[in-house]
Amino acid sequence: MAELERVSTVLFDVGNTLHHLDHAYIADAISRRATAVTAGEVAVAEYAAKAAVDARFQARDAGDDAGRRLGYFETILDAVRVAPELWANIVADLRAEDQRECLWRVMHATTPDVLRALRERGFTLGIVSNADGRVASTLAAKGTAEYFTAVIDSHIVGVEKPEARIFEIALERCNASPEDTIFIGDIYEIDIRGARNAGLTPLLLDPLGGYPSVDCRRIAALDELLDLLRR
Repeated sequence: MAELERVSTVLFDVGNTLHHLDHAYIADAISRRATAVTAGEVAVAEYAAKAAVDARFQARDAGDDAGRRLGYFETILDAVRVAPELWANIVADLRAEDQRECLWRVMHATTPDVLRALRERGFTLGIVSNADGRVASTLAAKGTAEYFTAVIDSHIVGVEKPEARIFEIALERCNASPEDTIFIGDIYEIDIRGARNAGLTPLLLDPLGGYPSVDCRRIAALDELLDLLRR
């Protein structure tokens, strides 16, 4: 708790932190073309996709966000045991829907209340997201844009997590220091290592408790921030 006592700025990832992957839509897309699966099974399978991203970063073969997104879907399909010969059509369906409206679009009902409460307590809030240029408009559509002092979208600023520079841009725009800032994200090698690269304190959002043992604080839901952060 000691490292959280001086926190004045809270930075968030977006995908699977503020806005979650639409597991129900993906389950329906799979079920239309292959064996029926449930949204819960897709949610569990997503941990395999996160592990694959971590492995690629550890192997120094991370690629970019656009390429990782395609591999992410394929890994989910593999984890729910869809036959590989069916992947292409399902991934094409998911990519088309993701282009139409980002598939990371499910916001938990309590998220606006958490953001509002943190602002009322005096915290500065910001976004650091590896994305495709749509973060600001998505936040506006969800009605949460007003809570953020800075919205840093990698597509717009030209640098991605885990590079320190993208966090530094957010700190500059929030007029914050690394020592007084925490970052909440859901993938270790991108979010946790990235935040540490810039000197921030990271928290890993692990809603199903499925992440392997990691050397950082974990939370299961954003609501826990209200107990951790009091000013």
